Amino acid sequence: MITETAKVIAVEGDKITVEAAIKSTCSACQVQSDCGTGVVSRALAPKTQQLTLHSPMPVVVGQSVTVGVPEAGILSASAWLYLVPLLMFIAVISISNATLPLLGLTHELWGMIPALGGTIVTYFFISKRLKRLDRGKFQPVLLATSD
Repeated sequence: MITETAKVIAVEGDKITVEAAIKSTCSACQVQSDCGTGVVSRALAPKTQQLTLHSPMPVVVGQSVTVGVPEAGILSASAWLYLVPLLMFIAVISISNATLPLLGLTHELWGMIPALGGTIVTYFFISKRLKRLDRGKFQPVLLATSD
């Protein structure tokens, strides 16, 4: 379970909204002042994130809580969102580069059109599939409260 400390900002019955600071690895780097990635990260990245979740224990606004996200959910979602589209792109571009020369399209860039189309279709498929999956696998949970 990956845990993070957050602050309760709203309570509505058994649903609470918490706000957690987003930590960037760029802030710990020694060359952050000279790095373009660090500058972009500090300029564009939001500094906090809000989550709404079920609270099995009583909490009040302003209280610090520990929120956890199951690691299995993060790993499977990462595989679906990164690995599957990459494999689809590689498969479609390989097939395209093997078959398109038979149609007289010999330049390698012609293979990009079906590969990009296949990747976009794959993202839509994955999006629908992840929405249908058990939300408990990806849902953050309230683990503990602190005074």
